[in-house]
Amino acid sequence: MSNYSDLFQIIKIRVCQNNDFPTYSLAGTNNYRASQVWYRIGQIFTLECVLAEYRRCCSSDYYLLDNEKALHHLIFQITKWKLEDIRGLSLNDSLFIISDRLKPDYMPAEAAQFLRSLKLPVNHYSVDDFSEADWAPRENSVFL
Repeated sequence: MSNYSDLFQIIKIRVCQNNDFPTYSLAGTNNYRASQVWYRIGQIFTLECVLAEYRRCCSSDYYLLDNEKALHHLIFQITKWKLEDIRGLSLNDSLFIISDRLKPDYMPAEAAQFLRSLKLPVNHYSVDDFSEADWAPRENSVFL
């Protein structure tokens, strides 16, 4: 569980830094921007955990779907598009394509339990203006 906690904390810090939002402001209630930031943190955490489970199921002994490769492979399995087109997608477009997989059902049970325990906002918030750098799979991979 501590790895999920560490992963969550590093994502929280990164999202706040990338979007010029002080982490102490996350404590405020009824703050739309804070809710957006929590939503993005939950979104990136969910993406990482879903991809960790996808790697476990779809990587082979001879080819690891590390970092972005897991996301690209998942999108390829869904769309059958050319890899160069998939690699050119923005993070938000990639999330749109795999949106039906961004659920606790597709992540390790321990990660889903950890996420539920946080009681993050469940309303949907627009994060189109958030930084692409919010997702740093190489940095996050240390925790998974």
